Amino acid sequence: MKAAWLFAGLSLVGGGVVAAAPAGLVVVTESGPVRGVAWGSGGRFKGIPFAATTGGAHRWTPPRPVAPWTAPLDASQFGPVCPQPETAKERDARQSEDCLSVNVATPSIKGRLPVLVLIHGGAFYVGSGAERFDDAASVYTRRGIVVVSLNYRLGRLGFFSHPGLRDEQPGVPTGNYWLMDQIAGLNWVRSNIARFGGDPGKVTIMGCSAGGSSVNALVASPRSRGLFARASAHSGGGLNNATRPQAQAEREGVAFAARAGVSGEGKDAIAALRRLDPAAVMAADPGPPNFGAVVDGDLIVEETAVAFARGHIARVPYIAGSTSNEASVFGLMGFDEKVMKERFGIDMAAVRKVYDPQGKLAPAELLRQVQTDFIFTAAAAATAGLAARWQPSWYYHFAYVPPAERGKVAGAPHCADFGYVLGTAKASEGPENARVAGMMQDYWANFIRSGNPGGGSGGLARWGEYKGPGRGALVIDRKTAVVRDFRVGQIGYWWGLWAGRTGEALP
Repeated sequence: MKAAWLFAGLSLVGGGVVAAAPAGLVVVTESGPVRGVAWGSGGRFKGIPFAATTGGAHRWTPPRPVAPWTAPLDASQFGPVCPQPETAKERDARQSEDCLSVNVATPSIKGRLPVLVLIHGGAFYVGSGAERFDDAASVYTRRGIVVVSLNYRLGRLGFFSHPGLRDEQPGVPTGNYWLMDQIAGLNWVRSNIARFGGDPGKVTIMGCSAGGSSVNALVASPRSRGLFARASAHSGGGLNNATRPQAQAEREGVAFAARAGVSGEGKDAIAALRRLDPAAVMAADPGPPNFGAVVDGDLIVEETAVAFARGHIARVPYIAGSTSNEASVFGLMGFDEKVMKERFGIDMAAVRKVYDPQGKLAPAELLRQVQTDFIFTAAAAATAGLAARWQPSWYYHFAYVPPAERGKVAGAPHCADFGYVLGTAKASEGPENARVAGMMQDYWANFIRSGNPGGGSGGLARWGEYKGPGRGALVIDRKTAVVRDFRVGQIGYWWGLWAGRTGEALP
């Protein structure tokens, strides 16, 4: 019975009849019929449940099968977002613990087309599968690709370990409810996407920030094997601060419970926490978000980069990359030199010897470069380099800043590349932006279709695998080219610290 839900189909009834009805386009999933919006020769379907509610007694339990239905389900609007602090983007969206749904856009319901599954970012505490979905659907359905996005539990509702949960659910992993949800969503894709014209054997998972971290976790998790054929991790980290031990996660869980006014480490504490409304749960986690994967011995059995180094990963074509000013996200969360020391153990005086031996960098610029490289640049290069030992792997660095922003920002901010890949960047601002967007969409469409981003023809710079002597990063800027030994000194410093701590060989 242990974690059997991860591999069980979450939909319960058969069928596959497709109909174009006056009220919309109907596809019969394994759980029941859904009515979407016809779109050319295909359609768009939103808010399709892939698992039952996670509220009440089912808070902090694995996702459960959704109850089947017989009448066509309205799939013309996005479903509720998972509970989260209100943000400008999600303020008008309904929140509910009954939030596990997928969205599907298909260019044709008849075919076996490659599939792109988007996993949203948001520091694991905000966001939803609605983000960027319509734009990505417009870009990739035109290229013959089915687009899917999904919701997963966020914040403490998605990341919670506690001794009381172990007592209540012996033999069931705790902590990584977010990852359980993502795996359940991918199981839904495997079981149902052919009904929407997709090929379950050609699924690419892609995400940025927390979405990129999710991609890396899925690549490393033994519970997601066979659910995707390629993976693209954007600004996903994975080298430092990517996971935490179960014992640490449980200490954090007990501390959270105390902040929520609940003491004790048994089942009674869990029952009391379940009686809290979602707003009270969120209120007990003030300050910058601090959620991440837990090494639970089941879904995640070792640190992300260690899994990559040892080949304990899905053997699929893999892309990793980051941007030139990832520090923008740290600024949003109020991270300064003091926080970097307290939270990550980084001594800026020691790091300056590597980054600025002549002492010419202003403290703010040194901090910006360290923040950019520590979590993101070094990690993307590391996961790509480690994956290249076992499978085709590519590495990129996005440095392009649009004309309107040049001289105003230090570089391409966190996840700026994702907007060009998915069509949400303002390509209309000028031909240069449009060219960069088109180029990136060509690379990633190639990857989604074939498992190789390609290049070398059609105006695309040749992008070779990240392996062997002289391996290079595809540096995407006003002029895009492969750069050998990219930031080798700075990246090498963080690689060396990781190798010394883990005992693993360098990428």
